[in-house]
Amino acid sequence: MNDIKASHCINVRHIAGAQDDYRISVDFEGNIILLTEQKVQRRYLHKVFHVVNGKINKIELPSVLEAFDFVQPLGENWLLVSARTDKEEGYLRNGTLFGVHGNVLKKFEFDDAIQDVQTTKDSDIWVSYFDENMDSGLRCYDNDGVKTFDYVDFVIQTGRKVPFISDCYALNVTSKDTNIYYYSDFPLVTLNKTGYKIIRNVPIKGSHAFAIKNDLVMFSHGYNHRAVVYLYSLRDKKKKKLQTVNQSGEELKYDYAVGRGSKLFLVKDDDVYLIDMEDEKFVNEYT
Repeated sequence: MNDIKASHCINVRHIAGAQDDYRISVDFEGNIILLTEQKVQRRYLHKVFHVVNGKINKIELPSVLEAFDFVQPLGENWLLVSARTDKEEGYLRNGTLFGVHGNVLKKFEFDDAIQDVQTTKDSDIWVSYFDENMDSGLRCYDNDGVKTFDYVDFVIQTGRKVPFISDCYALNVTSKDTNIYYYSDFPLVTLNKTGYKIIRNVPIKGSHAFAIKNDLVMFSHGYNHRAVVYLYSLRDKKKKKLQTVNQSGEELKYDYAVGRGSKLFLVKDDDVYLIDMEDEKFVNEYT
């Protein structure tokens, strides 16, 4: 098995100090967004660190009752979303739009059991769901929170030529396409303004993130083998397994990955690494 080297991007503690929890997201231009959380009594303090060209933009938010799981830019503002809602507690509006100075601008209702949130340059809000919400699996909202797309409706419109989503394992929204990979058959489906494309029987099971460039997809580890990624050719349907290593050549047994566009970020403890399919070395070796 060949190695693939991941470059080190950031260390969370170096940027944000000690935190109770943190999450990594990626914006529509491929920049890292770090969301940190500290619990103070019964409230939560969040900070957003946006890493752009080596510079870090920091946004401090007021204390809130909810813990947020996702962060994405929406215009010049910031959308933070909780994965869960609580009907018994009356907590249904699980998205909050904050201004650049941390002021609350708007609340959104995105439903329960959210797996991922990715926004676009045009302020579309794509939301995927895990298996405790099988009413859709994937939806898109506009910047006012109005639903503009529902995957269940889409499947029915195709005459059920694509399978319903039981659990949307991975979402990757690019400037042109919305790509999803989901349970239980694990197809790779691409949606865009011209229609859709489905790749059935993808031979990687259980991956929770992927990067994509043209006809090549790089999946994070699946149900097993945490120190690997898989390259899969959509053209010839061939799979290649690669061991992930750090810049010193040591095995990189990463905890989880985050994919957006051609970039796959690997998170190990407090360190974040990157494999970029646009990188010249990657192109020369693997395409």
